[in-house]
Amino acid sequence: MSEVTFERIDDVAVVTLANPPANTYTAELGDGLLGSVRKAVDEGVRAMVVQAHGPLFSGGADVSMFQDRSGAEARALFAEAFEPIAALEDAPFPVIAAVHGQCLAAGLELALACDLIVAAEGTQFSQTEAKIGATTFLGGVDRLAQRCGPARAKEIVFDAGFHDAATFERWNIVNRVVPADELRDAALTWAQKLAGGPTAAHAVTKQLVQHTLAHGARETDSYLLDVATPLFDTRDMQHAVNLLLTQGVRQFMANHHEVVFAGR
Repeated sequence: MSEVTFERIDDVAVVTLANPPANTYTAELGDGLLGSVRKAVDEGVRAMVVQAHGPLFSGGADVSMFQDRSGAEARALFAEAFEPIAALEDAPFPVIAAVHGQCLAAGLELALACDLIVAAEGTQFSQTEAKIGATTFLGGVDRLAQRCGPARAKEIVFDAGFHDAATFERWNIVNRVVPADELRDAALTWAQKLAGGPTAAHAVTKQLVQHTLAHGARETDSYLLDVATPLFDTRDMQHAVNLLLTQGVRQFMANHHEVVFAGR
């Protein structure tokens, strides 16, 4: 039975996915994830970690969902399945995926919807959909192309082969690779650092990246005037600017970790 648990550690939400034995992705798991993101937004958390219970992050989607379905039925299924993907990308705080073991197909698409990916050494990644005569249905090839370029994304999806964490880091898909026994601590420490930062600014950064991927840099320059300049009205920015002017650049940069951001 699939389960999604929500834990709050200070200003960080830790969301754990569980659907033994292979943590296959189901509609129920997606609903639980969507509910957890909404809960995190409602509670005003400042960063999130998405992890999985058991020996692997995800073996992909439960393929029984695909059996004897028509194209029209599949369209309705995946239209709903995109809701948690969009929720992760639109969350007004940084989201880190902490992946281990295997991260396959829908599981990889879920990780790609997160802002950052930390992988345990030895993790194996694959978009396996071509093996069942399909393509990536939850935006996998799209988001791979954003991270590693179109040619490499097509290679990953066409071949449906396995790639280790070090390779995915080299291809700019994974941000960091850490020893397996340090995965949770590494992801949580990074999330706590981000949570202590200017989350109002981080939320705008997410919006700017999404906008430029859809519309290009020149249109995003105009969009920036709408979404980024209001940061001048936040306590975060004014507090940091005043510290910079008071301390000088060198001292401020040396002590920047001491700046306390309020996120508004």
